[in-house]
Amino acid sequence: MGIDFVSTPFDDAAVDLLAPLVPFFKVASADLTNTPLLRRVARTGKPIVLSVGASTLEEIDVALATLRAAGATSIALLHCILNYPTADANANLRMIVSLAERYPECVLGYSDHTVPKSGLPSLVAAWLLGAVILEKHFTHDTSLPGNDHYHAMTAEHLQQFRREVQRIEPLLGLGDKISLPSEEVARLNARRSIVIARDLPTGHRITEADITYKRPGSGVSPLHWDDVIGRRTARALSADDVLQWSDLSQ
Repeated sequence: MGIDFVSTPFDDAAVDLLAPLVPFFKVASADLTNTPLLRRVARTGKPIVLSVGASTLEEIDVALATLRAAGATSIALLHCILNYPTADANANLRMIVSLAERYPECVLGYSDHTVPKSGLPSLVAAWLLGAVILEKHFTHDTSLPGNDHYHAMTAEHLQQFRREVQRIEPLLGLGDKISLPSEEVARLNARRSIVIARDLPTGHRITEADITYKRPGSGVSPLHWDDVIGRRTARALSADDVLQWSDLSQ
C-alpha cells in the first residue's frame, strides 16, 4: 500500500529496538528537551521528524544543536500545539511560516490536534502555508473512548482532504509572473495607449498638453510618456489618434 511503518520511541531501549525497523524516527514534543534520547536517536543516522509542541524557540535551537552534534543531518520540524483537542483559535498555523524562516535548513510540517471538520481545513491551510509533512491521529470510530479517537480523522476525512487538495492544487500555479496567453486579449483591450489630445501639424514638437491616454493598448504605451514628450510629429495627427512610433520623427 506504500505505507511505511514508523513508531515513536520514548526511551533508549525503544530506539535500539526500532532502529533496524523504521525508515525515520519521530520524536514527540514531550522529548524535545530529552537530551540523552535525542542523542540516541541521532546516532542511528536515520532522518528525524521532531514535533515542537509546548516549546520555545530557544528550546528548539538547543534540540537541533544536540541532534546535529550527535550526527543528525536530516531533520524535519512539525509545528504542533500540545493540547487535545486544540481549539481552532490556538492552532497558530502561521507558526509554520515562522519556523520555515528561522530554520530554512529543515523540512517543515504540522501535527494537527484540532477536531476534524469536513475537508480537514486545518491540514489544507497548513499545506498552503508550506507544510510538507502532515500528521494527524487516525481512527475508524471517533466515538471510541480515550484521549485520541475524538480528535482523530477517519478514512472519510482523509478522502475529503484529498479531494480538497486536488481541487486547490491546480489553482496554485508555479509562482512565475508572466502574461499568460489567456490574458492577451484583455491585455490589449484593457491597457492604455498614448492618444493625441488635439489636432497636431507635421513637425510639431509634442508637449504634455498634446497627449492623453486611453484604451486600447494598441499604440505607444504610457510607459514611454516621457520619451514621447519633446519628439516631433512625422505627419499631421488628429485628436483621438492612437499614437504609433511611426508617427514620430527621429
